[in-house]
Amino acid sequence: MIFARFHHIYTHRFESAYGDETTLNQAKREWALSLASIPANLVEMALERCKREHAWPPTIAEFLKLVQPAPESLGLPDVASAYQEACRHSHRPSDHRWSHPCVQIAAREVGYFNLRSESERVSRPAFQSAYLSLIERLAAGETFTIEQPVALPEPDFGAEEALVEQLTSLGVAPIQAQQIAYYLEKPKGSSVRDRYRHHASQQLKALNVEIELPA
Repeated sequence: MIFARFHHIYTHRFESAYGDETTLNQAKREWALSLASIPANLVEMALERCKREHAWPPTIAEFLKLVQPAPESLGLPDVASAYQEACRHSHRPSDHRWSHPCVQIAAREVGYFNLRSESERVSRPAFQSAYLSLIERLAAGETFTIEQPVALPEPDFGAEEALVEQLTSLGVAPIQAQQIAYYLEKPKGSSVRDRYRHHASQQLKALNVEIELPA
């Protein structure tokens, strides 16, 4: 199929490369061995790139480079643009409308903190490797989606204010009462809330104030 396509794409230029039947058959064997593990859709994509990028029939090595799909050919940003997007929005990734899930997944794999803190010399090669690996999987037919973050419930400021009032009525200084009640701003049932609540209990114990803190 590949050689038939080459014949139609390059006409006499292809015919001149393989002057006799023996050479043609040997070439077919080498190409078959080299491309045996390449999915058919990637071969098809490489053939389309041949028409745009090669005026003469490519060598096996040149063709294998074309098998690596370019992000732009799939409608995704190029590596440089994707890297800039990942770095620019690594501080608040959940607030950004990403250009494609592959960009965010690559950023997540490299690590948002690393994108913020590492130099480009370190973070860009890591991002490029992750991004191009995802592009290959996308071209092979895999799909990617980003799970939308679940919105956290609004803090119960009413319960916090009530606890502050209760503590101040028991003689706790207002600033310290606010520090103790701060745990109520954390998501209910979360480990961080439990940790802050335990710390608040320790503060109350040190003040000799005995009350049952809301869960």
